[in-house]
Amino acid sequence: MMNQRIRRESIVTQVVDVLKQELPRLIHGKWLPGERVLSNQFQVSRTTIRAALAQLQRQKLIRACPQKGYKILAGRRHSNEKPSRLIGWFQGSSQAGLKPRSQSMIRDIERGLNNAGYELKTFTDIHLRGHNRHQQLSNLVAEHRAAFWMLTAASFKTQEWFMKHGIPSLVLGSCYAGIKLTNLDIDYWAVCRHAAILLWRLGHRRLCLLAPRTRFGGDLAGEEGFQAALVQLSRGTQPPLILYHNESALDIRRVLDDCLSRTPVPTAFLVSHPVHALTTISYLMRRGLRVPEDISLICRDDDEFMEHLIPSLAHYAVDLEVFARRCIRMLIQMATSGHLKPFSRRMMPRFVRGNTVAPPTVPS
Repeated sequence: MMNQRIRRESIVTQVVDVLKQELPRLIHGKWLPGERVLSNQFQVSRTTIRAALAQLQRQKLIRACPQKGYKILAGRRHSNEKPSRLIGWFQGSSQAGLKPRSQSMIRDIERGLNNAGYELKTFTDIHLRGHNRHQQLSNLVAEHRAAFWMLTAASFKTQEWFMKHGIPSLVLGSCYAGIKLTNLDIDYWAVCRHAAILLWRLGHRRLCLLAPRTRFGGDLAGEEGFQAALVQLSRGTQPPLILYHNESALDIRRVLDDCLSRTPVPTAFLVSHPVHALTTISYLMRRGLRVPEDISLICRDDDEFMEHLIPSLAHYAVDLEVFARRCIRMLIQMATSGHLKPFSRRMMPRFVRGNTVAPPTVPS
């Protein structure tokens, strides 16, 4: 996009002419790139870019919005240009790395979009190898002109780029802290609050949340829900115990050793991720602690391997067919309207009690 080097004569006029040609193609984002980006793309000074943008403002083709940039007011599409029927799916890892249930959900989403007349086209992080990944991402988005983008397992920098450039996008899963994008996710605040209340009502008073160090909004929301429940139930007398690990089995073992050496010892654990719950339950058994006779355990998330565990692990399971249908409705609605205002849609999963939850042997 706009990568030619501008000739020196009538430089401002040339920038204006090129930008006017690009406006219809850039409407998918409703925002022009920033001054520094445009300066690098045209290989001209920012003073020249400002002069060109001022002309476009006088012609009422763009509007300057403080702290946001320049919003495109004209050129939504040429009269003979049909609206895009393409939905771009950008994933931070290859589809082969998705678990079977997730692959099935994506096929349901693709089928639903096809039935509505849309095409789902897949792009992965492999398209952005090498240097200047942001420029490659900019080229990718500009080239394919999708009506909307769906992001899964995207890195913080990728989510940040879509947010800063105002690209219409839907994050499937959690946004990182500070990222304001529309997203569809599990209601982790409600899940962790529900787990804490359930354990409390069984008689547990020494509860521990075992969580990874993360910047994901879902993980942070879960911590807040856990804390809110305990503060409410204990009337502020029970400080929430949250222990963090770096997601390795060795560090989880270290955290558990530290936790079990405390007085009093926790009688119930809420573990964020399934693989970490597996590490936790196996290490507790190695320490000679029985689940749930000595310690109760709930996993916040779901995974296919849980079907094969004995005892069956208490956890929360989302209906992926319902999740897919909601995703399809949101994508079609936003692709049709071009709606960009960030909002979050949350789903409360079903609690699967399993066989790892019981009242404490000795009442707390």
